Amino acid sequence: MREKKSNTYLKHIDKFDKNLFMKKEKKANLKLIKNENLSKIKTSDFEGDEPWFVMNENNEVYTIISLSSFKNILDGLKQNEKENFELRLEKAIYQQIPVDFNDVWTVALDAISRESEDGLLDFDLDVEKFVLDIKNKHPNLFVDMEAMVERMKNNERL
Repeated sequence: MREKKSNTYLKHIDKFDKNLFMKKEKKANLKLIKNENLSKIKTSDFEGDEPWFVMNENNEVYTIISLSSFKNILDGLKQNEKENFELRLEKAIYQQIPVDFNDVWTVALDAISRESEDGLLDFDLDVEKFVLDIKNKHPNLFVDMEAMVERMKNNERL
């Protein structure tokens, strides 16, 4: 029965490896066995940045990755979070119809850096409210749609 679970574990890892485009000979699999001080090595190649797969006594699969790989993952996540924030901010600015997007963008980033203690972006910032605050403080940076509609009603030139 244990061999069947072990084979299921290896099949699960092989399926996952296809998503990582890992070479089978580069993969390291370890099995932790309870009440023993040593791990049983299934296959081994401890070179490179590929993750190691570890199965505990309950046949739960874990991974071990190098510190450089972990750092790359975290850097990638931070970059994605920053890009997501910038896209939300860009959308919020455009929704308020700026006269010049770059001017509003500069004012927004300047305000964010002044408000944050460490100069880093606050990714949890309510960007819609933030841009409305900028619009209230600097109305000249945005098109005044109400005034434009009023002028159109009075047949005035825009």
